[in-house]
Amino acid sequence: MSPDAAPSRHSLAADPLPALRRLRAAAPRVFGQLHALLLTTGLALHSPNFAVLLRLASSSVSHRLQLLLCSPLPPTAFLANSLLLAHLPSALPLYCVLFLGGDALLRPNEFTYPALLRASSPRAALALATHSIKFLGAGAASRDRVLGAALLDAFARCGRIVPCRRVFDRIVEPDLPAWNALLTVYARRAADEAAEILDLFGRMMSSTVRPNEITLVAVISACGELGALGHGLWAHTYVLRRRLAVNCFVATALVEMYTRCGRMDLAEQVFASVDDMDTRCYNAMLQGLAFHGHGRAALTLFERMCSQGFLVDSVTVLAVMCACAHAGLVDEGQLLFDKMEVQFGVAPRIEHYGCMVDILGRAGWLDDAEKLIRGMDIPPNAAMYRSLIRACGIHGKLELGVRMIEELLRVKPEQSGNYVLISNFYARMRLWEDAKKARKGMKSMGIDKSPGSSLLDIDGVLHEFLMGDKTHPASREIYAMVQEIEARLNECGHRPSTTAVLFNVEEEDKADALSYHSERLAIAFALIASPPGAPIRIIKNLRVCSDCHESTKLVSRLYGREIIMRDRTRFHHFRDGRCSCGDFW
Repeated sequence: MSPDAAPSRHSLAADPLPALRRLRAAAPRVFGQLHALLLTTGLALHSPNFAVLLRLASSSVSHRLQLLLCSPLPPTAFLANSLLLAHLPSALPLYCVLFLGGDALLRPNEFTYPALLRASSPRAALALATHSIKFLGAGAASRDRVLGAALLDAFARCGRIVPCRRVFDRIVEPDLPAWNALLTVYARRAADEAAEILDLFGRMMSSTVRPNEITLVAVISACGELGALGHGLWAHTYVLRRRLAVNCFVATALVEMYTRCGRMDLAEQVFASVDDMDTRCYNAMLQGLAFHGHGRAALTLFERMCSQGFLVDSVTVLAVMCACAHAGLVDEGQLLFDKMEVQFGVAPRIEHYGCMVDILGRAGWLDDAEKLIRGMDIPPNAAMYRSLIRACGIHGKLELGVRMIEELLRVKPEQSGNYVLISNFYARMRLWEDAKKARKGMKSMGIDKSPGSSLLDIDGVLHEFLMGDKTHPASREIYAMVQEIEARLNECGHRPSTTAVLFNVEEEDKADALSYHSERLAIAFALIASPPGAPIRIIKNLRVCSDCHESTKLVSRLYGREIIMRDRTRFHHFRDGRCSCGDFW
């Protein structure tokens, strides 16, 4: 049969659907003949035939809608859904005409939404998902697995944890795509939801569903966030034993996890074994090197990345600049900042300016840092002012520090961390009344300080400690060990650096306050609960204070332990009385 000829009455009556499908590319006049033939033979009274006719019609929405309204069949959700499918991915206006508004023709069903949700932008998908629950009821996802998966995907793409979890909990037996959708949305907020990810993964493993690469990426990312090295090693072993693909996504997650757990050796092994290397994997390794203070190694890897022709993006440049900041490589950081736009086509963003201010401030080039802030094309943010205030405290620049404090409070007057930083600054300058005034200002505004906390992984169990915490089951033994540690430190001639305590109280009281910082409690428990000689790994939510840093160096020598501490800005590897940061942090 010629492609321009209409099918015969006999061929349509015998098997209409194949004949209709063969005419998808037919000329417009053939479509008119086909439409007439369906009407005269009565085949248009069958919904599947008419649905294909709708898809074969011209791409005009009005033409297809007119066909639907003038059909010999009353309009149905089935035909409307067929019409929507014909207009993907731009079917949202048609959906509104058919199902929404005062003149809505029909009511949607569970087949209306899945394809429409997946073809829509995240914002449109979120609105559609909300409509689907309104029309179909909250329990629709449990009755139809395809709809449930589409809803999970829509909420996950928008990062909406609560509705995503609500849909998931209504699915009687979640399959792998459902688990992956939920874990993925939690993984996007891994900093806050890492523990929940591991809990969900435990539930998944207790079911009959087995994870795949997508699942493991979310789980490995959570392990890195928590510093749960034992769980991360298990996940890596699972990938290898099950012969899952160690593609660039899995490899990147593993590199990030190992660097965040303090195992640069394992991160380098994974990185060296990647076959389908990409920019994201390079960025993960560069960020890890920066986090551990390996500035020269980061520059060497960056040169290799450029020589091999990989795309350098804004994350790459920022990672290398951070590596320069932590290693005190001022000239190298300045050179990269100056040429990033010309050589790599990466326009400096606020994060790059902030990192450059940090590089200059750490090195004591405070006037240059202030000049950079004043000459920026974009408004400075609070992070820049905080960085420079901290540098002024270290280098004893009171006047510049006070100016930066005024700017910081103008930009971010309500953030608790700012007032703590200001108090620390004045305490370093021994201006006790100003330090107290900053604390009182914070309290009068109803702003609470984020408590310092430390996470410790012992045999796969995570223990959390707060400053002065006495809620741990082994609290009595912990405090006894703290006293023992302090006694041995005193015997070695260690005297607490009490400028880390903010108030003008007796020196002895300040020393007591320092002894109960969260990381010291974590170290004391690790010395009790882990085998002699075993490394101690601690994740701290705040920047380690100078006295805890100094005392931890001594503990590593006195007790023969390697102590790997991750604070808010970088890693510190304490071994034999020294720290990998070289006291530059």
